[in-house]
Order: sequence, then C-alpha cells, then structure tokens
Amino acid sequence: MNTAERIYAEIKRMPEEQTHQVLAFIEAVKKQGAVPGRTLREQIYCMSPEELKKKALAAQASFPRVDQAQLAKEFADMRDEWDRTS
Repeated sequence: MNTAERIYAEIKRMPEEQTHQVLAFIEAVKKQGAVPGRTLREQIYCMSPEELKKKALAAQASFPRVDQAQLAKEFADMRDEWDRTS
C-alpha cells in the first residue's frame, strides 16, 4: 500500500470535520511548500537533498554578483583610510 492509499484508508474512517482539517492542511502544504507550524530547521530536515539544493541555488541566485577585483580594491581603500586615521 503506497502513501496515498494509506492516507485514503485513514480519511475514510475519520469524521467529516476532521477530513476538512486534513484537506485544509493539504491545501496549506501545496500553497506554502511547507508544513504549517514547523520551524525552518524542521522544514529543512524534511526536504529531500534535491529539493534543498534547488532552494539553495534559487536563494543564491537572488543575491547580487560581486566583482572580486572591485571588492579587493574597496577593502584596500578602507585599510589605507584606516592607516591614515590611526
């Protein structure tokens, strides 16, 4: 018996009010991509490695690219300014 069949077997035995709660839970999971009431750490532990990698790459893509040469120059300028004021 797969997971969907097990869920269906349980749902058939539940009172109608509880089945509405289960349906609301399913809709929340589909909408949010997460289980309501779980902490971020709990949500991460429940993700597959593939899903976690996908989300990490999406988050990384949202950060601006940094020009390493420009960054090194800015740090050098800050060090020079610090040395002049010390």
